[in-house]
Amino acid sequence: MITASLRLTGTLDDGAEVYRSYYLVADFGSHGSGKASIIPMSIGAPMPDDDHLEVKYGGEEQALKVAAEVIKALPGNQGLEVKAVINPE
Repeated sequence: MITASLRLTGTLDDGAEVYRSYYLVADFGSHGSGKASIIPMSIGAPMPDDDHLEVKYGGEEQALKVAAEVIKALPGNQGLEVKAVINPE
C-alpha cells in the first residue's frame, strides 16, 4: 500500500486565499493495474465525478500520479501551488 497527501494552496480569482488537502491511497501492488482512492480532507474541496481512478499499468505509484493530475486539473484547483508528500505520517 502507498499513500500520499496532496496539498494545494494559492489565491483564487476573487482574491481569497485557499488551502485544500486530499489523501490518496493505492493498495494493489507496485506493478500492474488497480485503483487509487481520492479522499478530500478539506470541506468544499472540488472532487472528480468518481472518487476512484483506475490505471492499467504502472502500479500504485502511477495510480497516485494520475489521481494527483486529475485533482490539479479540477475547476477551482487550476493554478494553485501543489505539494505532494508520499507516505505522510
